[in-house]
Amino acid sequence: MSATAAPDAVRAAARVAAGAAESLTGRGLNASYRLVEAGVPYAVKVHCAERSGVVEATRIRRVDALLRGAPWYPPLLDLATVRGEDGRDHLVVVRPYVPGVASDDARAQMPDVMEVLAELTEGARDTVVDDALVGDYATPWLTDAERERARVAPLLTGAWTELGRAVDARLPSTLAGAARLTRAGAVVVHHGDLHGRNLITDGAGRFTVIDWDETGFSRRPADAAKALWLSCRQGRGDFVLDPAAVRDFLRALHGRVGVPYGQAADVARLGAVWFLPRREHIDLLTRRGAELGPWYLGWIGRFWARYAQNAALVAATAAELDAAVREGR
Repeated sequence: MSATAAPDAVRAAARVAAGAAESLTGRGLNASYRLVEAGVPYAVKVHCAERSGVVEATRIRRVDALLRGAPWYPPLLDLATVRGEDGRDHLVVVRPYVPGVASDDARAQMPDVMEVLAELTEGARDTVVDDALVGDYATPWLTDAERERARVAPLLTGAWTELGRAVDARLPSTLAGAARLTRAGAVVVHHGDLHGRNLITDGAGRFTVIDWDETGFSRRPADAAKALWLSCRQGRGDFVLDPAAVRDFLRALHGRVGVPYGQAADVARLGAVWFLPRREHIDLLTRRGAELGPWYLGWIGRFWARYAQNAALVAATAAELDAAVREGR
């Protein structure tokens, strides 16, 4: 596909505003579209105004420079800030449209996900990155957990009281695990949302990772930690981990990405930070659709209701694998 044939971001935004693009369903904070120009389909992402600053644009460009050429990465074709009909500036990103089928069960893509995780871990080696470009889902909580918890407190009442109790019970140990995995002197490339619906296969052996909205850099294995929960569950939309998948994931994480078995419990804790309810996230979801706030709270509520037994499974599996290594089995 020739990048020169692609619509620039300004023209793509105008066609989206004119209703000339197909809206793609999703519950994310940003809006996705499929735009066909001269018979060629393109993916257009219109970011919400709150996630359309210079930092977000710079992150996307820096990551693109590092990953361009990877077989699973759809390259950036254009990026610009465009004034929307709401009178606010929106970051608009154009990439090749990737045809194929999204995964409803990421267990099937585990080898591909591990390859991506390994390359993301190595992708920023020896790269100097400004601190403003470094951050992930754990950053707000590790920076000021008291503030984050206080902001969401008014929402965790009534039907969501039990969710609030579960969060409070797990918050100290969860953040402690995330802190232990933080490396001050090194960064990795961060995708931000490696789940099944962002893993596309075309039936001809091609695997592509889409939705690089939240990409940037992290000082933690944040992608791997989130992928543990989203790649090892028995079904999409629920959180009962599959013991065989957990074993395969931890073995590959150890062998392919280099994460010691002794850190597996902290990897699970770090990934759990993504399921801590943030007021900012809930407010932005509710702005897109009134039903999305309650849906999200119910979804993460199921995660925390099953957290104890799932975390115990991860810890026990890691201990077994570590013992096998020590015994030469």
